[in-house]
Amino acid sequence: MSEILLSQLAHVELISPKPDKTVEWMKEVFGLEETTREGQSVYLRGWAEWLHSSLIVTEGPEPGVGRIGWRTYGPEDPEIVAKRLAGTEEAVGWVDAWTGHGATYRYRAPHGRHLHEVFWDVERYQAPPEKRDPVLENRPQRFSGRGIGARYLDHVTMPTRNMRGDIDFYRRLGARHTAQTEVEPGFEVFSTLTCNGIRSTHDLALVPDFSGMTGRAHHVAFRVDQRQDVERAAEIFLANDTPIEFGPGIHGIDEITYLYVREPGGFRMEINAGGWVNTMPDWETTTYQAADGNPGQNLWRNVDAPDGFHDAWPLPAGQAADRQHAAVTDERMRGFFGDQAGGPR
Repeated sequence: MSEILLSQLAHVELISPKPDKTVEWMKEVFGLEETTREGQSVYLRGWAEWLHSSLIVTEGPEPGVGRIGWRTYGPEDPEIVAKRLAGTEEAVGWVDAWTGHGATYRYRAPHGRHLHEVFWDVERYQAPPEKRDPVLENRPQRFSGRGIGARYLDHVTMPTRNMRGDIDFYRRLGARHTAQTEVEPGFEVFSTLTCNGIRSTHDLALVPDFSGMTGRAHHVAFRVDQRQDVERAAEIFLANDTPIEFGPGIHGIDEITYLYVREPGGFRMEINAGGWVNTMPDWETTTYQAADGNPGQNLWRNVDAPDGFHDAWPLPAGQAADRQHAAVTDERMRGFFGDQAGGPR
């Protein structure tokens, strides 16, 4: 029997030590729409997203990612996930409701220990008259034209101390393991997964965590319409005093045009466009070798990721930082991290 339990990556909670500046940047530069505010959190969405919110900015002591929300494919699916995880160390439990969605089941990945939640009932965005699109009714609102115009949430990338263990866990919940990069056979340093059969790229990616910490995050990505929009975004970022960390370029694994920056709270954000469509239900994981360059990271193999690009948050300290630095400067890792490889800053 074929099974799809999850339909989409619905939201990511971004922890920021500078929430006011982060929210202002997300709205005015990144182009997100504010939905509501509750307590220490501000709820935002891309202009073409139907759900209540896709990015939740919450105040915290240092950058990172909190809860990661997934909408299920049907109303009974949250209960199926709950039963499948009952009695395990991954199970967290039920919450009656969160802002923007109804009854929610929460769990943690076994090794990365990232907090996930699944739900079916959702609040849909209702645009006021002045924001409605009178022609394109499939859109929740007209194009805002503000900032880079981020359209919708695309994926989240997270480190884990046991990539294979977490991949197997996500596959138990119906995810497809679409591609991976190895520095040597059996030593994976990047993997992409998608929760359903109609994704053009991926909604979840994993990288190794050598620090011994858990619950860390590398970046959150949003989409724009066209590859040219990524180049235009680069100009808008620079005009708004947001330095470009990496890109524009093309990732080989999913063929998306990418661009990375850091928002005012210090967390890495990606904007991307393009990519190929993989609708094959029996797709077998593609394995790339990082030797002689990393086409997954940079299709043309002509630019290495900059020093510090492999930082993840919260940043490790003390012995954890030493372990991380030793791992990414290991000779075996050069093909993936590049000659500029360095430890967390």
